[in-house]
Amino acid sequence: MKKLLLTVSIVTVSLFQAEAQKIKGSDTMLPLSQKAAETFMKANPGTALVVTGGGSGVGIAALIDGSTDLAQASRKIKFDEAQKLQTAGKSYKEVIAAYDALAVVVNPANKVTKLTREQLEGIFTGKITNWQELGGDNLKIIPYSRETSSGTYEFFKEFVLKNKN
Repeated sequence: MKKLLLTVSIVTVSLFQAEAQKIKGSDTMLPLSQKAAETFMKANPGTALVVTGGGSGVGIAALIDGSTDLAQASRKIKFDEAQKLQTAGKSYKEVIAAYDALAVVVNPANKVTKLTREQLEGIFTGKITNWQELGGDNLKIIPYSRETSSGTYEFFKEFVLKNKN
């Protein structure tokens, strides 16, 4: 099961500043964070939280460059990102806020009802391009995936595609 990381535990430390606290990153975490921010601001009038997505990599890059206060990621921080934070003199703490799961969905009208990891690898690397190759109808496969800045994309690439493009 894939871990999600969210550093919300430090939000309350600096909420009494005049400017809004910025939270940026994982699109997986976005709906949960937006709802939590709305609830928090309703219970604490005068506070402001701005929550945006963009992907795990975007959130961590924003933390590095100082354009966000909190980064959300659906993956662990990478070594080079940790080095950049250290070089910038910024400390951080990874906090697991939730766990999520990954599902691959095929149209229910498709005759193919099961796919192996190897078949998924073939589909997403372009080696398998037609459902007929998997026992389905003679139809082109149109794979759809998350953007490359997404922690979910990185998880899928590492564990399903075995780091193949």
